Formats: sequence, C-alpha cells, structure tokens
Amino acid sequence: MQSSKAQRNLIYKRPARRTLKKLGISVSEHLLYVILILVFITPLVWMVLGSLREEKEIFANLYPFSIHTFLPIKWTLKTYLDMFGISEEGIMYGLHFQRFMGNSLLVSVAVVASSLVFNTMGAYFFARLDFPLKNVLLIFVVATMLIPFQATIVPLYIVVSKLGMRDSFWGLIVPWFASPFVIFALAQFIKEIPKELDEAATIDGASLWGILWHVIIPNAIPGVITMALLEFQFIWNLFYWPLIVINDPDLQMIQVAIANQTTQTQIFWGRTFAGSTLASLPVIVLFLALQKWYIQGVATTGLKG
Repeated sequence: MQSSKAQRNLIYKRPARRTLKKLGISVSEHLLYVILILVFITPLVWMVLGSLREEKEIFANLYPFSIHTFLPIKWTLKTYLDMFGISEEGIMYGLHFQRFMGNSLLVSVAVVASSLVFNTMGAYFFARLDFPLKNVLLIFVVATMLIPFQATIVPLYIVVSKLGMRDSFWGLIVPWFASPFVIFALAQFIKEIPKELDEAATIDGASLWGILWHVIIPNAIPGVITMALLEFQFIWNLFYWPLIVINDPDLQMIQVAIANQTTQTQIFWGRTFAGSTLASLPVIVLFLALQKWYIQGVATTGLKG
C-alpha cells in the first residue's frame, strides 16, 4: 500500500515539476527580453529627452542617478529651433536642418528607386537565366562585398570627379546604383519562386521582361521591400562619402550636418541630440509602416516551395 501511495504521489508531482520548470523558463525568457529592451531603448530615450533640455543640464544630473538623469528639469525646444534656423542663434550659424533632411530624403529615394530597378534585373539574371560560368560570375559579384570601402574610395572619387559629378546630387546617387548585396539577396529570394510559373507565362507568350514584370516581381514583393528598407537605411546613414564628395553646404546630407555640430573648441550636445532624434524618425516611421512586409520577407527567405 505504501509503495502504491508513493508511486501515485510521484505521478502527481511530475506534472507540477514540469509546470514549474516551464514557468521558470518563461519568466527567464521574459526577463531577458526586458533587459534587451532596456539596453537598446535607454540610450534612445536619454537622447530624445536630452534634446528637450538646456545644454548645461544634459550631463549635470548623470551622477548620482535620479529621475532627472532622464527627465529634464527645465523643458525647452531651443535646440530644435536652432537646428531649423528659427532662433537667433540658428540664423547666426546658418542652420537649416530641414534642407539637409530634404537632401538626404531625395538622395535616399533616388538611390532606392534606381537600385531596385538595376538590382532586380541583375538578381533575375542570376536566379533564372542559364549561361556559361554563371556561378563564377556570381562569386565575383559577391566577392566585391569583401573589399572595404576605404580601398575603393580614392578610385571612386577620381571617377566621379572625371565625370563632373563631384559636388552634386549625381555624385551621391550614381555610385550606389548597383549593390552586390541586394543582387545576391534578391537572387536567393527569386530562386524560391517556383519555375513552373515562368513556364506557364512562357506558354502564354510572355517574354523574359514580361516574366520579370508580371510573375517575378509580384511574387517577390516582400523581398523587394526588405531590400528597399535596408538600402534606404544605408543611404540615409551615409557619412564618409558625402563628407568627401560634397563641398557645397546646401547640398550636404543629414549625417554630416549633425557631425558639424562638433567643432574644434566645443560640442553642441543639444543640437547633436536634436539632429539625431530627427534623423531617426524617417527610418523608424518607414520601418513601422512596412514592418509586415519586412518580417514576411525575412521569414520566407530560404524556404522552399
């Protein structure tokens, strides 16, 4: 009898132990998620709130840690008025942040639009067409991603200068027409689209261009949007190339304009935080608007059928 009681107790305890174990794992996972969120969101919150306080107050309350480490004692929009050239100080320094944001938006949209046209055709070329040494040529395309930008910036600058595109928007747009990463990524996505669709379109009399436009692109929308988001973020965050190729302040891009708030004698932290906050908004808004397609593109890449 005692043996049977012990066995029943053991049977009852096992589900309870499993439940406690699952609960412990779930709590640990959620705690890890909270820690990761805090690690990533804390600097962003501190930057945004730092842009809404006086310059002298930004680092005044870092230690000891208190609520005013984040929340301003005196709220102000002066840094934003400076960056948009509305205040006296902004007018004096010739700050027109809206112009720099417009420049970055123009260049980013132009590069994304042209890049997707050329890169989608290149990806279709490698994913669907059969020709000798295709894989070897693809290896050469992918290998260009391994070359650091610092190694190509001098010859690229010489080419841009010889073509008369230096100190113009063309110098910011044309060098990024083709992207080996986008070609490779889109080629992998297009490979997952069943070839039977191409054959059916061919039977209906579609040309290669018709197959690309009416079959491939509609089925590759998640991948195209994913690449567009990544390309937009890359161009929007460009700093080194615009700094070199653009001398006209009116044509400069947003990241260089933010960096110009750091001089040899002083760092304008308030303006830097305000500019960084404004520079982050378009990328965040664009991602939130297109996150469904982005997640779908990432989730379906690499799946067959």
